[in-house]
Amino acid sequence: MYISVNQFFIKEEDVKLSIKPWDLQNQGCILTEDIRANAAMPLLVDEHYKLLKQNAELLKFALPPYFTPDFIKSQANGILTRNKLFQAANVRLTIMRDIASNQTEIIMTSQYAGSGPYEDNTKGLFTDIYNEAYITTHRPNQLDQHCQLINAMAKVSAIQKGLDDMLLITDQGFIVSATDSALFAIQKGKMLTPPLELGVRNDVMRKIVLDAASSIGYKIDSEAFIMPEDLNEMDEIFLCNTAKGIQWISGVKRHRYIHKESKKIVGAVNNIIFSESQMQS
Repeated sequence: MYISVNQFFIKEEDVKLSIKPWDLQNQGCILTEDIRANAAMPLLVDEHYKLLKQNAELLKFALPPYFTPDFIKSQANGILTRNKLFQAANVRLTIMRDIASNQTEIIMTSQYAGSGPYEDNTKGLFTDIYNEAYITTHRPNQLDQHCQLINAMAKVSAIQKGLDDMLLITDQGFIVSATDSALFAIQKGKMLTPPLELGVRNDVMRKIVLDAASSIGYKIDSEAFIMPEDLNEMDEIFLCNTAKGIQWISGVKRHRYIHKESKKIVGAVNNIIFSESQMQS
C-alpha cells in the first residue's frame, strides 16, 4: 500500500519519519481527520481543511505553507489511485508534531470503505455508560487526538465487556459522545445531540447529520443536555463519524431501541455528501 508523507508518495514499508514514536509527547502531539472519498476523490475537503486549521491553531501547530485544500485533494487522489481504491474509501490525515521543535509530519493513509455511499448497519451496536473517568468541558476535548486517554480507556473497557462502544460522560453526568463518534437521539420527531460546550468533538459529519435530519422534517436540538436515564425515553439513538457513517445502537445496558428513523437519515446524509461530490467534480 502507498501512503503520503508530507509531499511524497511512498510505499508503507519504506517510510522513515524524522519524528520517532518514542519522541511523541502525551498531550497535543497528534491531530487526525478522517475524510470520505468516492471514485478516488476526497469529499468535503474545504470543511475538513477549515477544521484542521482551527484545531492546529488551538494547539499551536506550525503547519507547512504547502498545507492547503488543493494539497489534501491531490495527495488523497494520489494514494487512492495508486492503491486502486476507486470506490468508497476513507482517507485518514494525521499531523504529528514534536513539541520541542514544533516540527510536523503530515501523513495520509487510505482504506477501502465499501462499494459506494454510506450503508445502514443492520446489526445494532451494544453500548454502556463509561463512568471510570470523565470528560471535561475544556475546548481541546473537541479535537480528535489519539492521545486522549479517556477515550482509550473506554475502548479497552468496551472490549473487556464484550461491547461495541462506550458512551462518555462529564463529571456532572451529561452524555458527551461515544469514544470516537458523535451521539444522536430521536424522540417524537425531534433529533437531539449534546452541545459542543460539553467537549463534543466538532466533527464535519456532525453538521451534515443535523442538516440531513432537518431536510427531511426533524426538529433539531443541537444543545441537548442528555443524562443516562434520559436514554430510556428516546425512540432511537445512533452514532456517527466520517469513517463509519451512521451506526444504529440496539441497546444501552438493558434498554433496547427500534431501528427505523436512522435508516432515513442515512439516505439524507448520502444525498448531501454525494451531491457535494458531484458539484466538486
